[in-house]
Amino acid sequence: IVEVGASSEECFQETIKRGQKCIGSYSVAAGGNLDIDLRVTDALGKTLYENLGYSDDSFAFVANQDGKYKVCFSNAMSSLTSKTVSFNIYVGTALVDHEIAKKEHLDPLENSILLLGESLQFVVNDQQYLITRERLARSTNASTKSRVFWLNFFETLVLFAVGGFQMFHLRQFLDKKSGVGGGRRGL
Repeated sequence: IVEVGASSEECFQETIKRGQKCIGSYSVAAGGNLDIDLRVTDALGKTLYENLGYSDDSFAFVANQDGKYKVCFSNAMSSLTSKTVSFNIYVGTALVDHEIAKKEHLDPLENSILLLGESLQFVVNDQQYLITRERLARSTNASTKSRVFWLNFFETLVLFAVGGFQMFHLRQFLDKKSGVGGGRRGL
């Protein structure tokens, strides 16, 4: 989880060897419209992936050369609000290496198991994203509950004040009409 300040950019570098697979995902947990710009560049600075103004996404690529690859989150479009970004990046050995055994050595069932293992990682990323969104929704609900409570409390006070004023004013009006309060004027 990283905090990206207003009008700023946060970059992370990862050393990746040629032929290694890189998989990443991110989601904006808090801040403004929950949107952020993402740019992934290779060792030469060439843009491999760019996503502007989204709250969550995932990316994958195979490194075409050795070097430091950069993942940058930019909040340049927001001049006031910082953003909280949760992200995961998996490279090389964190992934299943399909080249350990040759394809002719693996039967279709083993291939399916390897594919399921990779798919499971995406499911874990989606669950983390949903947990982040749930946390944000709980925070919004708690804030809204507090605001509604205080608004209703204020409305109740105003209602009692207006009712008391009406009773006082009506009593004064009826006292003048009936002449009950007239005796006090002479004293």
